[in-house]
Amino acid sequence: MEMLQCGMAELDITPPLGSSIPGYTEERKSNGIRDPLYAKAAVIQSGDTVLALVAIDALFVPEREANRIRARVEAFTGIPAARTAVFATHTHTGAPVRTGLDGSRHDDYLAYMADRAADAVLIAYNGREPARIGWGAGHVQDVSFQRRYWMKDGTLRTNPGYMNPDIDRPAGPIDPELSVLSLDRLDGSPIGVVSCFACHTDTVGGKVYSGDYPAHLSAELKEELGGQAVSLFLLGTCGDINHVDTSRPKMAARNIARDIGRRLAEEVLRVRTETAAATEAEADALNDFITMELRTASAEEIERARSVLADSRITGAERFFAEQVMKVSELPGGTARLEVQALRIGGLALACLPGEIFVELGLAVKAASPFPHTLVGTLCNGSIYGYVCTRAAYDQGGYEPRLKVFSRISPGTGERLAECVSGLLARLTDKRPSLRP
Repeated sequence: MEMLQCGMAELDITPPLGSSIPGYTEERKSNGIRDPLYAKAAVIQSGDTVLALVAIDALFVPEREANRIRARVEAFTGIPAARTAVFATHTHTGAPVRTGLDGSRHDDYLAYMADRAADAVLIAYNGREPARIGWGAGHVQDVSFQRRYWMKDGTLRTNPGYMNPDIDRPAGPIDPELSVLSLDRLDGSPIGVVSCFACHTDTVGGKVYSGDYPAHLSAELKEELGGQAVSLFLLGTCGDINHVDTSRPKMAARNIARDIGRRLAEEVLRVRTETAAATEAEADALNDFITMELRTASAEEIERARSVLADSRITGAERFFAEQVMKVSELPGGTARLEVQALRIGGLALACLPGEIFVELGLAVKAASPFPHTLVGTLCNGSIYGYVCTRAAYDQGGYEPRLKVFSRISPGTGERLAECVSGLLARLTDKRPSLRP
């Protein structure tokens, strides 16, 4: 093995004010900037193998833009698309990456965003230098919580509210593990940190741009490691996890994004200082594809939607979902091709999945992995977006499995994605474990 070479970079991609902010069931137009939005990149070279990671402050990255990023990176650096992973941080106060609910489009911005993200990789690539890397994991408790609950009447609700006396129990687990990959120069000075944690990036709200808690994580790390250090955040499997602790009363107004960012930064720094670093490590990447049948609206869903739309008293989210069902009913069926990717850096594996993955699926991938440590990143490479639920969740109900134009993921897709990426991880080590429940 040859000595590692690494580089990191970040570029501002904050859109103009007045652009759509996706993420809620009503149209929002940005009217301020709480903190800038970024595209961040890390490039890691071991011998002839070069891997690139890109993280963009957006709800998701559409497949067209993900492909544009990877193509531009390959054209200027020679890094194959299969060795570049493009992630979204999933901030709900981010860039206008889909058509607004009022029909507004932002194609010029999307092209700009993609080119800037690719340029971050080019800068990281051109600035790579001999380096040492270390990887490990910590745990952060009491900042992430299951958001799906069984109620005492036997139904399931998403976000049932603080101190709701009708809550029986959480419908699933959480994943408090914080994965850390540190990149340092040979003299020990930091190039930056890649981290991954499973908690929805939706703590800010409103109509101002913000990178949510990963922005505060970055600020805290820069304060400790120096302003040149890049903090690249990957979102873990948190399709059914957020920051709301329903067992306690709602706290008075506070900066939740800052609080979570600080907690994560403290643990990142602890793990970083306690992790051995290496100047040599094998690197590799594999990708594969699965085909998914697009979900269509059932007769029962259509009938229910018509009933909702006929009642003028019903407004808000329920009307939104009814409208979505009717729009889906007008769309043809078909299939979608979903990309799955796995990267290896020494004893660290990165399982890269599309969509908003439920935590049970991510935990299963980790349990099955033959690597000493496995990071499961989501919203990768844009081949699909929306909630990737467990098969059981479609029968249980709740917010996440509900049908939308931009979320037509069929039951069983999550399990298939988990099996596929576990197979890739096995191939990276010539081992073939099976998924454990």
